[in-house]
Amino acid sequence: MSAPRAYDLTQMLQKSEAFCAYQERSSHEVLEKLKRLGAQEGEIIQIINSLIENKFLDDERFAKAYAVGKLRIKHWGVNKIKQGLQLKRIDREVINDAIQNMYSEENYIGILQDVANRKWQELIKEKDPWMRKQKLFRFLASRGFNYDEFSELKFD
Repeated sequence: MSAPRAYDLTQMLQKSEAFCAYQERSSHEVLEKLKRLGAQEGEIIQIINSLIENKFLDDERFAKAYAVGKLRIKHWGVNKIKQGLQLKRIDREVINDAIQNMYSEENYIGILQDVANRKWQELIKEKDPWMRKQKLFRFLASRGFNYDEFSELKFD
């Protein structure tokens, strides 16, 4: 159900443009925002088409920015980034393109190595080397990195 109507079509379009101009948004985020504003189904389609036409909304651009940002700032691995994009209801092909773009633009393995080294130093109190490595591997897996990517890493 949509919320009670508080805005007309032009006001909702202006609010949506401001919403998209503030930061990259997915189509699903805009759709949910419009539902909260009380937009009808036809109005939602019309507004989203207008946003796409005027380059305020682009799921491919959003996915690439999301992937690079989560890797660079939050140090997430590829699995967690894919999951986040799936929660934003981004198409699978767009997700794969964004991941490939992320690999080409960023030093993915270098970031993984930095995260692993930092956590390895935090686990210095763990005396059993096998347990220390297991804790590190669980941490890296929780961050979304693949086992194949971090199993061969060397630590200080």
